[in-house]
Amino acid sequence: MAVSPVTSTNAVPTSSNGSSIEEITNNFMNLLVAQMQNQDPTNPMDNNQLTSLMAQFNTAAGVQQLNGTVGRVNDMVISMQQMNAAQWVGRTIYIEGESKVTSAKDGFAFSVSNDVDKVSVVLTDKAGNSYTADLKDVDAGMHKLTFEDLSGFQPAEPGFDNGETYKVTFTAVNQDGSAPAIASLKSAKVEGVSFGMASGAVLQLGLDGTTTLNKIYSIE
Repeated sequence: MAVSPVTSTNAVPTSSNGSSIEEITNNFMNLLVAQMQNQDPTNPMDNNQLTSLMAQFNTAAGVQQLNGTVGRVNDMVISMQQMNAAQWVGRTIYIEGESKVTSAKDGFAFSVSNDVDKVSVVLTDKAGNSYTADLKDVDAGMHKLTFEDLSGFQPAEPGFDNGETYKVTFTAVNQDGSAPAIASLKSAKVEGVSFGMASGAVLQLGLDGTTTLNKIYSIE
């Protein structure tokens, strides 16, 4: 049996367009009372119709409660991320970027996507002179080295006596000619943390700019 449309001129309680549980309840009750007041006496609403309306109301109320719960959980996760990121201030991290060394003890790093037969480490001075040393059978992942970890530079061994600064670059190649992806990494110090609605925690790195958590390869 179809529910009769409201045709009476009797005043019907007004309802708001709110989305809280209280407002949904008030709107539902107002509409139900109006329907019952204005139904056809010879063809009243049966129990099945009332049950269907109640089910629809319960569904709407449940969705509203679920949305509120999810929102609270999201706020808690964001708060925990912010507290965790704040503890990184003063720590050293590694991100993608150009590596430079000015002494034999300076460290540099790279990350390779797969196991690779050979990684060539190239030191280039300001005049454009390049010095290359090879690493054999390198495992996938991040690797941190110093000049002292390398040997067999070609065409000669670079020197640091005059305070020369070298740019460090890397290439990876396998015996079959394939070239796994390799990223040059640089170290930076976290000087502060800011938070954005879209990006989440943003680490402030001074002269090295900023970075987000998903771009960090390592933290010390």
